[in-house]
Amino acid sequence: MTPALRIVLSAGSAWLTAVVLVGIPGAAAGTAVAAFFAAAACTGVVVLRQRSSRRDDPSAEVSSLRLALVALALLGTALAATAVAARADARTPHPLVEASDAGRTVTVILDVTEKSVIEERGGRSVWDRSGGAGENDEDGTAQRIRGTLTTLSIGEQRWRTAVPALVFATVDDERPVAIGSAVEVVAVPRLTDPGDGAAVLLFASRPVSVLSGPPCYLAWARDLRAGFVSAAASLPGNGGSLIPGLAVGDTTAVSASLDDAMKSSSLSHLTAVSGANCAVIVAVLVGLLSVCGASRAARISGALVGLGLFVVLVTPEPSVVRAALMALAVLIALGAGRPHAGLPVLSLVVLVVVVADPWLSRSYGFVLSALATAGLLLLTRPLTRLLSAVLPRWLAAAFALPMAAQIACQPVLILLNPALPVFGVPANLLAAPAAPLATLLGLAGCILLPVSGPLAGLLLWLGWLPASWIAGIATTVHSLPNPSLPWLPGAAGAISLAALTVVAVAGGVALKRGKRFLAGCCLAGLVLATGGYAGTLAAQRIGPSLAMPDDWSLAACDVGQGDAIVVRSAGAVALIDTGAEPAPVAECLELLSIDRLDLLVLTHFDLDHVGGVRAVIGRAAEVLTGPPQNAADERMLAELAAGGAVVRGVSSGDEGRLGAAGWRVLWPPPRSASLWEGNAASVTLVIEPDHPDGIRGLFLGDLGGREQARIVAGHRLGGPVDLVKVAHHGSADQSPGIYEAAAARIGIVSVGAENGYGHPTPSILAVLAEVGTTPFRTDRCGLVVVGGTASEPAVWTERAC
Repeated sequence: MTPALRIVLSAGSAWLTAVVLVGIPGAAAGTAVAAFFAAAACTGVVVLRQRSSRRDDPSAEVSSLRLALVALALLGTALAATAVAARADARTPHPLVEASDAGRTVTVILDVTEKSVIEERGGRSVWDRSGGAGENDEDGTAQRIRGTLTTLSIGEQRWRTAVPALVFATVDDERPVAIGSAVEVVAVPRLTDPGDGAAVLLFASRPVSVLSGPPCYLAWARDLRAGFVSAAASLPGNGGSLIPGLAVGDTTAVSASLDDAMKSSSLSHLTAVSGANCAVIVAVLVGLLSVCGASRAARISGALVGLGLFVVLVTPEPSVVRAALMALAVLIALGAGRPHAGLPVLSLVVLVVVVADPWLSRSYGFVLSALATAGLLLLTRPLTRLLSAVLPRWLAAAFALPMAAQIACQPVLILLNPALPVFGVPANLLAAPAAPLATLLGLAGCILLPVSGPLAGLLLWLGWLPASWIAGIATTVHSLPNPSLPWLPGAAGAISLAALTVVAVAGGVALKRGKRFLAGCCLAGLVLATGGYAGTLAAQRIGPSLAMPDDWSLAACDVGQGDAIVVRSAGAVALIDTGAEPAPVAECLELLSIDRLDLLVLTHFDLDHVGGVRAVIGRAAEVLTGPPQNAADERMLAELAAGGAVVRGVSSGDEGRLGAAGWRVLWPPPRSASLWEGNAASVTLVIEPDHPDGIRGLFLGDLGGREQARIVAGHRLGGPVDLVKVAHHGSADQSPGIYEAAAARIGIVSVGAENGYGHPTPSILAVLAEVGTTPFRTDRCGLVVVGGTASEPAVWTERAC
């Protein structure tokens, strides 16, 4: 191992140590002491051996080298452990722990350190003390705000702190809270697990108060970005909304549909400021200064200043700072007149980041950034050589770049989304020439906007062309059938994919070096794995379709902690709610061979019921809904209407047809419907087939016990039913009377595995057992399909339960 590469060992050891110890910070101090002593002992042994051994003794030299490497690894462990031990107690001050345990309200001052995230639900504050959905009457924009808790007040007592926190609150301003702002929050704290990046979650009971805006060195950048986004909004199509993201990482103008397309085509990284953006900026600045005849020192200094201004312009979030650190390390290496060694520079950045904040070691953004850089450094040349056997070298190099990054990152991406992008590499290859052009032209237009509006407008129009090209690639890939294929979820999926990647790379290297036997073994392994995967995939797609009953009338999709119920009658199809994400409900509809919806029912506007609505825009003929509560709800209904749906607000007494069945709304009450919101406003309906032996279903949405009791008291149910969709995922807020009146044989509980809310609760399960209703839970059963007749119902489940 060369001296330059020995830092790789220390960085890797520090990273692994931090990953483990942030989850058990109590062991950090002891680990640090033990590692320091062990490193010192190894170093002492090496020194003694160097003094006593003969210079021509190769075995002693090898032994000393091994001990030196162990010492380096131990030193990395000691540094990371010391960093964890030094920061662990500060993350959980005693007053905050007591307030969290007692559920007391605290007042805090928070310095905002990252872009706040505007919740898609907007409007109402959507959080309660338990972290679940709640309601209040405050207007504002719901946001998730990350920052450092600097002041904690409980009653008259006040403490100074430095606690990383995540705030769930409403903000009167429609824009995200700016980085560098100080906000006051009255909230209920809840401590997180030790390994989480945020040490505490704060659920605000009222809108946050912005005490001060960002400092002057950040404020100018916010105004400049806002003007840039406004100017880009005048450009037509998706190119105009995408260019701010490509240039300065501002994705506020990107629509939900374009965001989905960028993700499914593996192009979303282009709108996140990364090392690639910083490298482009540094390269352009160094090139311009070189043309002007600047010395090396001037070029390095100018690039440093430009890089710093770029970081401020795009907001100095941790992810942006990490990307800039990589470029900074390269500049330092150039300034010292030493050849650039990519892997040691990357290792230095990793070591600095991990020691500065050990909790970032578990951040997916940090992991993916480091892996992508490592992939480019280690895999680009081998892949280029391998591909050049069948392609021209320039084309092989172009393919190798996105392939290297994708190969390195994909095992970790499986943990986020257990799917393999089919068209990710071709999409990145097609977008590669356009991305730097859009970045540079957009950035230049942004900078010149306050100076020369016409020139800035011209640059924005020029940048619009490559931005539109990238958007077109994303939307085209997104529209293709099966843009991704499912894979094993969790650690098993990541490990198996990593192993297959290693086998594939090893096989390619062996083939290139003429080791045919090893290459053949690797190829055989890949063929077997591919055959097994194809067989499993076919079984997953074809098996359920063959096994489920042909005459099914209801299917409860497994969409996690949310609702998505499909009802079918005489070929007509209704979908009741869409779950929290588009992908699960889209996959369920595909499995059920459903392309078009005659009826879409949105029981209420909580995210776990309408978050997946983008999967059905343009596919629904009619939409039934309760009253929208805010502008975000109205925009969602407008998008459905623009997709060709007739949107209809309903209340108790409204009726209609679905194939050979009729539907009737039981709740909310007419005229007073606007008084109800959230769970209490859930559209509740009965679907009654014309055939006397058809399955009659009651669908309760997230209706609470008080509203359920009013339905029963008003005799609106109209007799027993055969099937009931249990309200609110089986929460404790239920009225036993409605389940007694329903007397259903089958109960559908749409609930997410390990949901954290205790759903379904023992109380509702006891009620169902008492009235003779058999519950079928999507967390245990997966997809639940009901067919047959009322006298002889047939229930098929995806998993044995």
